[in-house]
Amino acid sequence: MRRAIVTAAILTLFTVPAALSACGGADSSGATAPAATPSPAATTPAEGDTQTPATVDGAAVFADNCSGRHAGDGSGGQGPNITPRTDARHVADQVRNGGTSMPSFGSSLSDEQIEAIADYVTTQL
Repeated sequence: MRRAIVTAAILTLFTVPAALSACGGADSSGATAPAATPSPAATTPAEGDTQTPATVDGAAVFADNCSGRHAGDGSGGQGPNITPRTDARHVADQVRNGGTSMPSFGSSLSDEQIEAIADYVTTQL
C-alpha cells in the first residue's frame, strides 16, 4: 500500500512537468506538481569492502521520485512519455533545475542521484 502511494505521488511530480517541458506548454489544469521527499536509493558497499564506492541505483531513485508522473516504465500517465529521451545531460538538467511545471530536484537529490536518474532514463527506459 505504501509503495502504491509513493508511486502515485512520484508520478504526480514528474508526469505533468516533463510533458510540459517536452512540448513547452502547461497541463490542461494549469496545476504544478508538488515537491516530493526523495529517497536516497543508494547501494552501499558490503561491510569491509573499502574498494567499491557507493553507487546510486537509478531505477530506485526513478521509482521513488519520477514514476508517479511518468509511470514505472517511463511511458507517461499524468506526465509525458520519457522513453524516447537519449540526451542524459538534458535529462539531468531538467531534473536538477525543473522546468515549466516540473519542480526542481537540485536541492533535494544529490548530483549522483540526478545523474543516476538521467542514465536510467536514457539507457534503460
